Amino acid sequence: MPLHEYEEKKRRQNIDALNASGACHICGSTARNTRGFSHCLDDENSEQQPPRYHYNEMGTSLIPAPQTAPMRSCACFNQSKSDPDYWPYSLRVCEMCIADDCTTGRVRNCGMCGAVACDADCGVEMAECTDNEGWNNMGCLECRRKECFSEIDVFKTATKGPDGRDVPKMTRVCVKCLEQCTPWVRYDFTCRLFKCNTRLVPSDVMERKRFRTFGSSPLNLLPEDGLAAIVDFLPNNDLKSLYLTNSAMCTVSERVAQTRVEEFHHEFPTGPLVVGTRKSPFGGHERRWIRCEGTNDFNIRAPEDGKVWVGILHYLEYIAKEAFYLGFQTDGENGDEDAVCRFMKRQDKFQFSQVYIKDGPNSNSPIVPRPEHFNSSADGVSICSSFILITDASVKLPFAVASSEDMVSGRNRFICRLFCPGSGTKNSNRDSLGSYGILCKSTSEAGTESITWAKKLDIMEGLQREDSVFGLDYNTETRELIVHSSRMNRFHSNEYTLPEMEGDLVFGIEFTAKAAGIKGSLMSARRCDEDEWTQFLTYTQNGEPAPAGGPADLLQGGLDMLGLVRQRRREQDGEDNRDERIRARLDDADEAINIGVMRVRNNHVALRMGIRAELAPVMAPLPDAGDNP
Repeated sequence: MPLHEYEEKKRRQNIDALNASGACHICGSTARNTRGFSHCLDDENSEQQPPRYHYNEMGTSLIPAPQTAPMRSCACFNQSKSDPDYWPYSLRVCEMCIADDCTTGRVRNCGMCGAVACDADCGVEMAECTDNEGWNNMGCLECRRKECFSEIDVFKTATKGPDGRDVPKMTRVCVKCLEQCTPWVRYDFTCRLFKCNTRLVPSDVMERKRFRTFGSSPLNLLPEDGLAAIVDFLPNNDLKSLYLTNSAMCTVSERVAQTRVEEFHHEFPTGPLVVGTRKSPFGGHERRWIRCEGTNDFNIRAPEDGKVWVGILHYLEYIAKEAFYLGFQTDGENGDEDAVCRFMKRQDKFQFSQVYIKDGPNSNSPIVPRPEHFNSSADGVSICSSFILITDASVKLPFAVASSEDMVSGRNRFICRLFCPGSGTKNSNRDSLGSYGILCKSTSEAGTESITWAKKLDIMEGLQREDSVFGLDYNTETRELIVHSSRMNRFHSNEYTLPEMEGDLVFGIEFTAKAAGIKGSLMSARRCDEDEWTQFLTYTQNGEPAPAGGPADLLQGGLDMLGLVRQRRREQDGEDNRDERIRARLDDADEAINIGVMRVRNNHVALRMGIRAELAPVMAPLPDAGDNP
């Protein structure tokens, strides 16, 4: 029988006497402290004389009161026998026994908070510290047939404490401390042996979490306010990394994250904040989807929308990057990782304000302002700063929203994105999802306000895409309008010259009934400067990457191949001096090409084999036509 099992058996035999005397269940002493066992002769010979007072209440005893040491007890200690969870072998242990047991592991105690447990089913669950990570799991202490933790090599060496002294490594940690010190990344895993559910965690990870106190750093001398001011210089990504890796700075990072979220959470739709995944309707793997439902009566906050403020800040940054189309500024080799963080801190963001509806059922009906602002709970539409969110699919009424400020003198540039979940599938009709352009607001002599579109462009439903991205550049001095929008997974630029109109010009967005009837449709708009506009044009003109492996790639590849075929046919036609035989074959090729294009647009099938089969008769004589589009 191992030594600790023999001692545990002996403890259970004397449990009643130990409970009655108030002694430690391990050493059996009631007065063990940092000096070890305390005896009355030692007290008399010591320089510091203890106070002389009687032990009993009558004051007739000359025996001094014992110097009881601080004790720790498990969760089931002092339970009543009528309690359904009553356990007669609960544990009470002194601090010195816990210190002596640090490398043995007989006493189940948490190295973080100090909680103790009498067995595996007592109180909070404990995770054992081990030497390897999950992928190289060697098993728990019992499955490895070890009597104590000191038989494992990693526990034979001590770790450096904040004061530089060697401290024995912790053997266990409770799951509550484990979740608090590693809230983002799960380092724990289960034992590799079959039917063993013991949770394990690498010892080196827990030692780093245990002593991250900045004990030797000059930052430790600063008050929390000064430390928070320094941490506030960090971008959001570094703030999250600091929260994940440093237990001592966790509260400071949380405080800075709360301040940042409360500065701009009113600019986002309300919660609940949903973090999940969704499968693309065009196939492929599941993708991360973080969104705001917009149905709560309060802004996004912790703990309703997330456990910690750092997590909420990370999720809002993810939403801003997707919604405001900031990926082309942050991704790539020369990407600016802090672009989203700076954008969220900007005070001059674009804002939607006035809502307009048509005064009549016809498309040519005049546009009139809506008396009240949209209420998300009543109308199913949430308009918040730069966002327009459809919270209820029963809206199905077209409406328009204008910007809160008029066009400034000079260049006015906007980048917008409309996201409609489930749109752009092969069964859709490629209908219009909305419109964007410039509204002209004028007031007559009678005081009647008139709203007309100075220039209006449609937002067509994409092909194998759920979002539509477009940019607008308007020069108020020359009245020139440049529109850069996506169609068929390619961006095109168009220039217009607006006529002179009396009134104030504002940027406007219109939702059709189809887009307003899709729950989760999200419109976002932002202003951009010249550098951002140049990056936007460069990124989109070079070809925005489409979802890999989707039918859209096959479609574009097929169209490129068909264009190559036509070009080579025309070159051969010129070389052969318009030979009638080649012209006839070219006519057949054009007809086959048109058939292939129509089949692709209707069915979205794999193009390579299909087009090669259609064009085999006319492509055979062509040398070096290439098998790859």
